[in-house]
Amino acid sequence: MAIRIENSFTVPAGVERAWQVVNDVPRIVPCMPGAELTEATGDGGYRGNMKVKIGPVQLQFNGEARLYEVDPSAHTMKMRSRASDVKGRGTVASEMTFVMAPRDGHTEVQVTTDLTLTGSVAQYGRGAGLIKEVANQFTKEFAANLEKLVREDAPPAPPATAKPVSGLAMLFAALWAMIARVFTGK
Repeated sequence: MAIRIENSFTVPAGVERAWQVVNDVPRIVPCMPGAELTEATGDGGYRGNMKVKIGPVQLQFNGEARLYEVDPSAHTMKMRSRASDVKGRGTVASEMTFVMAPRDGHTEVQVTTDLTLTGSVAQYGRGAGLIKEVANQFTKEFAANLEKLVREDAPPAPPATAKPVSGLAMLFAALWAMIARVFTGK
């Protein structure tokens, strides 16, 4: 299953400061729900894992990501990632493009993701609309955590054990967003 997801969020900082924070991968990984960085491989590469809990099913993905086409002057970068479920239930692969632009003293970040799911993992997300809504909820939580990080401007915290993302909570939030859109026409 392949889908394209487009999201955007605002970082409460000027574009140069936001660029600096977003490019500090070890510092921002804890902002991603359920993610844990296990190794920086150099040359823009990272290894890590992500835990997602959907009802009674807990999925854990181990994988790697690599930043490329990083352009500090244009404030753009791309990331390629691939992860496999540790129990062999499938894979997730993505190609992401990040574009940062100044907006009224803040920074707007636009993210385009081409996502490919295989195996049983693809079956969990049969409806592309539902996957997009879950991705929107994930982005919303990431943006809130990133905003808090930027506002606190705290030094990097020691690594913490990643808590699984509550897929059920994200699922309900995604369903609620889809239902609300039907009634509001947005």
